[in-house]
Amino acid sequence: MKKTLKLLAATAAAVSLLTLASCGGGGAENAQEAQQAFGTVMDGFKNGDTKAIEEYVDLSADPELSSALAASLGNISYEVKSVTTEGNKATVDVSVTSLDTSQVMQKYIESVAALVSSPDYQSKVGTMTKEEYDALMDEQLEKILSSGEIGTVTSDETIEMTKDGGEWKLSDSSLPDKLIGNTLSAIKQIKQ
Repeated sequence: MKKTLKLLAATAAAVSLLTLASCGGGGAENAQEAQQAFGTVMDGFKNGDTKAIEEYVDLSADPELSSALAASLGNISYEVKSVTTEGNKATVDVSVTSLDTSQVMQKYIESVAALVSSPDYQSKVGTMTKEEYDALMDEQLEKILSSGEIGTVTSDETIEMTKDGGEWKLSDSSLPDKLIGNTLSAIKQIKQ
């Protein structure tokens, strides 16, 4: 009888350990899945995948903005510091490096000043349509954003994700705002 009780106690202990181990593995597995999903979203932004970007930011009203934004996103890099999960929620702590928008503004102002003082521009300005002018300004901005001459800034961000229908997704629009909010605001100011 004592042997049977000891065997039952050992079996119960083994089952408890296996249950705890599988719960811990699920947490680690969830964290890994959340990190992979986050990486997929970030790669979509980094590669200028407008379909991926438009899931979070409406670019349809301004195609030139979309082009300028795509030019700036290629300079984004990131490092995931940690991922914690609790059930269907995940918190991703990440260090994000992106273009320094203050430098974008400075270079753009310098570029436009040089452009408008050029004899070529001066000879065309009187007959230029608004569309031609906007295209010329957008071209200046795209050159700056894709030049590789703009420095970067790094910030630590916390991104919330939720597991929905078996897939990890951003919980809100905080990632695009954190990634491109400053660049987006700077570009909009420049274009006014």
